[in-house]
Amino acid sequence: MNKTVKEISDKIVDFQIGCEKMKLDMASFRGESYIPNFDLKELLEFKQKNDESALDNIIKTLNIDYVDDSWSKADQVAVYIAGSIGLILDILITQTNILRPIDVYIRNFLSTNPKMVDFKQTLDDFSNGFRNGKSAPIDFQGFAMRGNKSIHEQYSFGHDPLRFIEGTFQIMTGKYEGVDKYGKIITTPFGEGISDPITAFISYVAHMISDFCNKLSLPYPGSTLLMQFGSDEVREQLAAAYRGNLFNCRTFVYQCLPSLFIDLIIKSWAIYSYWEKTKKIDIFAANNLKFESMLLTSNAIITTSNLTITGVRSLLGDPTALFRINWPSILSSIKHAFNYLKLFNKRIELNDKKIEELYQKTMSQKVIHKSSEEYCLDFDKEFEEYYKRNKKEKK
Repeated sequence: MNKTVKEISDKIVDFQIGCEKMKLDMASFRGESYIPNFDLKELLEFKQKNDESALDNIIKTLNIDYVDDSWSKADQVAVYIAGSIGLILDILITQTNILRPIDVYIRNFLSTNPKMVDFKQTLDDFSNGFRNGKSAPIDFQGFAMRGNKSIHEQYSFGHDPLRFIEGTFQIMTGKYEGVDKYGKIITTPFGEGISDPITAFISYVAHMISDFCNKLSLPYPGSTLLMQFGSDEVREQLAAAYRGNLFNCRTFVYQCLPSLFIDLIIKSWAIYSYWEKTKKIDIFAANNLKFESMLLTSNAIITTSNLTITGVRSLLGDPTALFRINWPSILSSIKHAFNYLKLFNKRIELNDKKIEELYQKTMSQKVIHKSSEEYCLDFDKEFEEYYKRNKKEKK
């Protein structure tokens, strides 16, 4: 047991024993009986224990309202394992081509498997059915682009999952908006609009799911912003990366795997830890400060490593380095940092509320203010009554 923790546990035991002895003495002084709330021998035995569970046992025995957010050695091991697995996955996914054969198999399956082809056709027919069979406004291809028309999604704002509001608006208005290879904004009527926003959104979602299953998939979320505001070189690199199946929505999904595994490991550990203490299963056991800090630390390990390796590759002149940034990991770190701050603020507000309630309770109680002389006289009278009572009992 940590020396500081040992000192705290010993002080808790000594304080409680002192309180119980004082209550016994006062009861004896008044001629009353008092049964201690706790076994004093059991409390003394806690002082002889040095294992890490001793403090938890003391808290349970004394029924102390206390939350321990510190990490045990087992918690540290869990974070180390989760962070290491996430780190290895991130390096394999973002810094190597080890997933390339798997991705080739997936895109060939999506483009050639009869059931997948029928599924995509069904979605397209369903989406176009709201427009009397006409094309979706976001599918306009009559502009200059690098490569054949099959990469038009990379230039279309409506095909970017991050810009789904713009995409839905284009479906409603029947007006395409995107960018060409020179960075010029293209705005033109195309297809047929759907005035009802709910129907338009349903049509848009069906169209996007179908395009996600295409060989090239959808653009990487947010990449059309780089197409719009970036240089000609950036647009050329993005188009080439999309054309070569190096940078699309499937890439984003693969990059989500490290954070997904971390969440599974840490949250499973939280559920097990809660079950070990209470013999109950709580699937939301990780929703507290302790496990949010563990999730944040594990994701921060991936983010730090990914940005460091990517930065070094960029400095060494690797033109594809920026495509290797793990944005899902960064977003996951930001999410857990926000959740941690939110829970920390909630804890402060809860403590403030308890302090306020205790203060109001204290102020509402009537306290009789006496001078020290008056207290001494009251004590003398009580002692005199105690002396007379004992004298009668002896006779």
